[in-house]
Amino acid sequence: MQAFGVNVPLLTTLAYGYGVALAAFAGVLAAPITQVSPLMGSNLIIVVFAVVVIGGMGSIMGSIVTGLSMGVIEGLTKVFWPEASATVIFAVMAIVLVLRPAGLFGNAT
Repeated sequence: MQAFGVNVPLLTTLAYGYGVALAAFAGVLAAPITQVSPLMGSNLIIVVFAVVVIGGMGSIMGSIVTGLSMGVIEGLTKVFWPEASATVIFAVMAIVLVLRPAGLFGNAT
């Protein structure tokens, strides 16, 4: 892009700044509705980590496919067995790691 006279470092900085501004705005909007604490979203981060591990570290397509399938599996578990809905993702992660330690779409290097 520099060949067209675009200042790439400036655009990168502006993109990060825009992302931070959107995150701050979302926090301001969420503060009156939910309780704000340093541990906000920790349950979501743990589930996202499990999805990335199941899909394979470094595999974008694996994360996308695994995220969609884990969403369907967790949703169906909430319908048929609500007590197990919090642990079904971790049970699937344990099974996948036993069978394929690199994840479903990961490369065993």
